Amino acid sequence: MRLRDLLIDIEPLRAGRDFRAAFIARTVSLFGLGIATVALAAQVYRLTGTTVHVAAVSMVMSVSVLVGSLVGGVLADRSDRRRVIIIARSAAALGFAALAVNAMLPEPRLWAVYLCVAWDGLASGVSVTTLMAVVPTLVRRDQLPAAGALMAITGELGSIFAPFLGGVLIAAWGAGFAFAATAVTTALTSLLLTRLRPLPPARSTDGGDGGDGEGDGHDESGSPMAALRFALRERVVGGLLLLGGVTAFFGVPVVLFPELVHTRFGGGDVMLGLLYTAPAVGSVLVSVGSGWIGRTAAPGKVLLAAVLVSGLAVAGFGLSPSVGPALAALVVVGAAGTVYGILEYALVHHSTPDRLRGRMAGVLTSQQTTGDIAGDAEVALIARWFNPGAAAVFNGLLTAVTAVVVAVAVPGLRRATLPAEDDADADDTGADGTGTGADGGPGTPSVPLGTGPAPVAAPPRAPAAG
Repeated sequence: MRLRDLLIDIEPLRAGRDFRAAFIARTVSLFGLGIATVALAAQVYRLTGTTVHVAAVSMVMSVSVLVGSLVGGVLADRSDRRRVIIIARSAAALGFAALAVNAMLPEPRLWAVYLCVAWDGLASGVSVTTLMAVVPTLVRRDQLPAAGALMAITGELGSIFAPFLGGVLIAAWGAGFAFAATAVTTALTSLLLTRLRPLPPARSTDGGDGGDGEGDGHDESGSPMAALRFALRERVVGGLLLLGGVTAFFGVPVVLFPELVHTRFGGGDVMLGLLYTAPAVGSVLVSVGSGWIGRTAAPGKVLLAAVLVSGLAVAGFGLSPSVGPALAALVVVGAAGTVYGILEYALVHHSTPDRLRGRMAGVLTSQQTTGDIAGDAEVALIARWFNPGAAAVFNGLLTAVTAVVVAVAVPGLRRATLPAEDDADADDTGADGTGTGADGGPGTPSVPLGTGPAPVAAPPRAPAAG
């Protein structure tokens, strides 16, 4: 295999103007959001002097993102997706501008922070979900793994550099300036997204208006339940939802980092920062060398193996006696998680009809958000009953066992494949928006779970944020 076949595939950026615009917009947006995240935590702590309000603000953001994701999924399947994203990002820019104004007041108001965070969470939930539904319509199906890798690497680079930039801005000019910078980048995102072509909702081929395709005569276009019923029928998608829920709930135990640094690793704040950075480092390394992922002949098996490796690495982190092995384990967790995220992105979108992609994206985003919230509480409770290391070991082993169970119970996922370039050219929706394969029309046969080695696949999560 040639070296260029191992490096990240940038063909989607060269081939499609619309994908290029979405990619740049998302990159700008993520850096702005990273700056705001640091500014928000710093400002709330300075206003209150307690981490209780910092956690409460984070909870408000998570819940509002959850609600926005569900609403956004319906809007993405009912309205022009380009318009939905632009309106949502513009609304978020107003929220960040309000945070900036409040922070610059002689006495900033805490209630205003909560209100703006709820507003921005709703807007972000809508835009994230809609963008997840949009990206697969901007590239050929054989380019989905490459598109997922490109989206993933921007997120990880943003998670490494944006918080540092936020800290610099806060130290130099204060939280108000940082929020203002985020408002500007968010407004710029809206401007960049105006370059997208109109993206009207897909129509069902059975005569319904975006229904779930069961032909039962009921209009399900306004209900996220249509996506859930689709996942139950397409059991490969259901298997991926199960894996996604487990990885969100029992994923990287970041809430344990401060206690482990204090009780086991030492090193203070610098060591804590390294623990937070290590998974992102693994993710970037895999994203840069992700060319092989889209060319693998057995994406289903590779995805399941990535979940297994990630779970074992989390368990290894919990067993690490010193910081060196712990950092190495977290790098592996980040790397395996990115392999899983890229393949999940490609497989889910490959097999989900376009008329359901908005609601499916809403289900996935909601699953991730609720998993993060509940997972933090679960691992903290186990750590209190036993110890932080035991909690990480428990979560990691349970994730690994789930991967094995799904591999046995969902044979269709093990045998899942992705289309080659020739197949995608024949029947897929490319960057110009033509074709029928991606929207559930002729050329995309529905293959229920476990029916054999036919080309089956499923929907995305991690790579599409913003």
